[in-house]
Amino acid sequence: MTSLAGLLDAKPESPVGVGRRTILFLFGTIAALQLATALFREVNWDEFHFLSLVFEYRRASLSLALQTFHVHLFSWLVLLPTDEIGTIVVARCLMWLLHLATLWFLLKTTESLLSVRGALWATLLYATLVFVMQHATSFRADPIITALLMGALFGLTRDRLPLGVLTLSALAVTLAGLISIKSVFYVPIIIMVAVLRLVRTHDKMLLRNMVIALAIAVVAFAGLFLWHATSLAQSGSPAKNTLTTAYNKQLVDNDLFHGARFLLYSLVGSAPQWSVIGAGIGLAIARVIKTRSVERLHALTILSFTSPLLLIAFYRNSFPYFYVFMMAPVAVVVALIADELRALSKIAGTLPVIFVALAVVQAVSELQRDQSAQQSLISAVHQIFPEPVPYIAQAGVIVRYPNAGFLMSTWGIEQYRNRGEPVLLHAINEKKPLFVIVSGPALSAALEPDTNAAKPGEELLPADIVALRENYLRHWGPIWIAGKQLPATSGMEAAFALTIPGPYTITADAPVQIDQQLVHPGDVVELAVGMHTYRGGTAALHHGRNPPVPARGPPTLVFTGF
Repeated sequence: MTSLAGLLDAKPESPVGVGRRTILFLFGTIAALQLATALFREVNWDEFHFLSLVFEYRRASLSLALQTFHVHLFSWLVLLPTDEIGTIVVARCLMWLLHLATLWFLLKTTESLLSVRGALWATLLYATLVFVMQHATSFRADPIITALLMGALFGLTRDRLPLGVLTLSALAVTLAGLISIKSVFYVPIIIMVAVLRLVRTHDKMLLRNMVIALAIAVVAFAGLFLWHATSLAQSGSPAKNTLTTAYNKQLVDNDLFHGARFLLYSLVGSAPQWSVIGAGIGLAIARVIKTRSVERLHALTILSFTSPLLLIAFYRNSFPYFYVFMMAPVAVVVALIADELRALSKIAGTLPVIFVALAVVQAVSELQRDQSAQQSLISAVHQIFPEPVPYIAQAGVIVRYPNAGFLMSTWGIEQYRNRGEPVLLHAINEKKPLFVIVSGPALSAALEPDTNAAKPGEELLPADIVALRENYLRHWGPIWIAGKQLPATSGMEAAFALTIPGPYTITADAPVQIDQQLVHPGDVVELAVGMHTYRGGTAALHHGRNPPVPARGPPTLVFTGF
């Protein structure tokens, strides 16, 4: 087997039609750009959510057992002496290392199945896809399970397959399945690789070892899942119910090509790569038709690596970050076309250079979406609320503080609306969140109806909208804190209800009466839950003892998309 380092030998021509040092430079450029993405690119809201689950687990408040196993792998993140952005950047650096491992596994797997030249083409193509450039280092499940599953495929394509290698590969699949149930989408590929190996070798000992490794993986999965479930502080929905709901929503009940707009963006942004992928698929199909026996099985195995592409039509969450997971095995088919293109024209051998050139342009553009707005928001929250307090947000942005709301993803909102339960109203009444971060469309439409509107079916329930409007006032940009707007009473005494107790600072143009006591602008009054009386001109109550207002201007947008 040829390693990447071995490409620096003295041979006059490289396997991809460009110099060997150029090959290493191309890989180094991509690795450096993806590290820069990890360090500086805007953090997506679901990366905050992924991190918040770790902190929920450490606070003993995590209740969902399915797809939260990563909390054990990253519990050390809570010890880092940095803020939310810094913590995610550290985690992203680990994702970068995992991505490099994925590239290595892809290279060696493709080399084992096809050729060195094809392996280099496949690896560079995958690494330079627009969505892979953007999201390969994101702190999500996708980079983790992709590395594990490609590592399992790497193990299955080794020259020697002792029981130890098979067991490690099976356990990698087990861990990936515990982290995300979407790992099941690699199972057809794994089965095809295993069948190809058995047909080629006719090795009964290998079959026995495969069965043993599979049994170990099943037992490990069951044992680790039960251990994880019992480690949670409280019981949430049964895993079976959650899994059924996820299956129905992600694959059965959703519209076809739910992520079509992202596919179109990828096709345009990575047109040369997709053209090569399409040609590779065509050649694989041709070989399946024309060949016989083991050669046909080999071609079918290569074609099976493209099976995740079918998910674009059926899988609801085929969002940009999903391409990191989906396209890693698909890239293997590119190896089939590499030699064919070289035979047609030496110019085609420079295609990998074109892939990297496009990736550089896209990466530079993406790095303009920096973390400044999010850093400003997080700093403001810690300035206003130095100690952890409950809050409401689209996702757990302030991970060290308990989020009293729910995950307001599109799927989360759909589930919430289907239940018809005013979750935020209950949270306000029971958990008394002291502030709201208005970032997602549902919260923006609820508290800023004049400037923002949610799409039909993505709004909060009316009771929750009323609860938010009656209990929170804008304090600084996207931060709304607990408070009350009190209209002028024209000399009469009026009543108002208070849900969140504590000290409140009075904002008014003149003294007013609260509970028949005279208070001046800037005074702080302690108010309990329940009914209170008010008399005077227009005034406002802001929770806290003169809560600070950050001097810097607030960000216009906290999240700008994927």
